[in-house]
Amino acid sequence: MSTTARRAGTRRAAPLAWLCAPLVLVLAACSGPGAGEGSSGSSRAGETSAGAVEDAGGEVADEGAALGEAASEGTAATDDREIITTGHATVVVDDPSAAAAELARLVEQAGGRVERRSESAGGADEPGSASMTFRIPSDRMTSAVEALDGIGDVQDVQQDSVDVTGEAQDLDARIAALNTSTGRLRELMADAASTGDLLEVEQELSERQAELDSLTAQRQRLADQVAMSTLDVELVSEPVAVAQSRGGFLGGLASGWDALVTTLSTLVLVLGVVLPWLALVGVGYLGYRWWRRSRSSQAAGGQGPAGGAGPDDGPGYGPSGDGPDDTAASDDAPDDAPATPVPAGR
Repeated sequence: MSTTARRAGTRRAAPLAWLCAPLVLVLAACSGPGAGEGSSGSSRAGETSAGAVEDAGGEVADEGAALGEAASEGTAATDDREIITTGHATVVVDDPSAAAAELARLVEQAGGRVERRSESAGGADEPGSASMTFRIPSDRMTSAVEALDGIGDVQDVQQDSVDVTGEAQDLDARIAALNTSTGRLRELMADAASTGDLLEVEQELSERQAELDSLTAQRQRLADQVAMSTLDVELVSEPVAVAQSRGGFLGGLASGWDALVTTLSTLVLVLGVVLPWLALVGVGYLGYRWWRRSRSSQAAGGQGPAGGAGPDDGPGYGPSGDGPDDTAASDDAPDDAPATPVPAGR
């Protein structure tokens, strides 16, 4: 019974062995060369990734270097630019005169100078003020504007910048060309063979030299404006409080009194302006009257000698001298004198 059972088990195991054999071969093929190729592929992928990372890092480094060079070139270009900076500020202070003195001291300590200064003490109705113009090194312009906060209450600040690099480069090129031209003209003047050539070259050299001096002066003025910025500062005191207008009868009375005082002040001013002219006209009128009287006296004195005897000494006047002597006239008249006809109206 045992031998028969063993044979039956062997017969059953044979088909199972044939079925499992292909599976074993497949597993062996997968675990052999395929696994080696997979590992080599993985190593190659790792090497490729590492190379890509290195290449990317190199490219980033190159880009960083390029950006650094561009930034340095941009900084150099910015440093080479010539810019004129101007500013204006209004500051409210308690004492404009003291604030002006303090501000001038700070500017001089910063290497600047005071170019213009004007102060007004003010009065009861007008607050005091001061106006100043400073020339400050351009690299300290910002710090100078910020320092105004320590002087008083800054009301407004305005700062402008003008790029004059192109103008400066143009002036430099023209100055260089004129320097070369004047040098050649001097050489020609030294080698002139005749007096006419010498005079012609000398005239041309004078014109070129005058133009060169003008351009050089413009370039120096432009360089000074670039190197030293201009800052205008207005210092004003606290505004005076305006009294509130009163209404009613008292307010009207005060307004009328103020108008009266203003009118009288205006009239006095006008009188003061006109009075010298009135005095001059009066002197002229008095001179004219004196001249007329002198002329009348001279005319009256000239009529006496021209008329002959005076009224008292002439014939035909009565004893009293009041009228003509009719008796004497009738005695002296001839007897045959014709009678004077009497008009019919009488």
